Amino acid sequence: MSPQRKGCILFTASACTAIAGLPSGNAYAVSKHGVLGLTKNLAAELGHYGIRVNCISPYGVATPMIAPNETEMRNMEQSLTEMGNLKGEILKPEGLAYAALYLASDEANYVSGVNLVLDGGFSIVNPTIMKAFNLIH
Repeated sequence: MSPQRKGCILFTASACTAIAGLPSGNAYAVSKHGVLGLTKNLAAELGHYGIRVNCISPYGVATPMIAPNETEMRNMEQSLTEMGNLKGEILKPEGLAYAALYLASDEANYVSGVNLVLDGGFSIVNPTIMKAFNLIH
């Protein structure tokens, strides 16, 4: 990529890079924060060569790897929808693919060093305050 003076590197981390306290465990969180740190450092280092470096950090995605049958898949999707902030939507693998395509495309030619958190706004909402607010009304 350096000789061509252009290119794109895209990493995948996790929404835990934007939200503390997810039940993923410390080792998982440290590894994903490491990916984000590498993204930012490489973006700073390789921008001089016209190489863009970005990261996608998804919220939970129901896949056969963690929900091996259709019933478990539906249950997981339902749970993620209930916990999420963007009601009526669920993050599917295709959504991750579309975000990756955007970041790798020419339309994102000036996007570098970004951690694109795909969480439907989950990381910007304080669930404790929202629960208390819902109890009042």
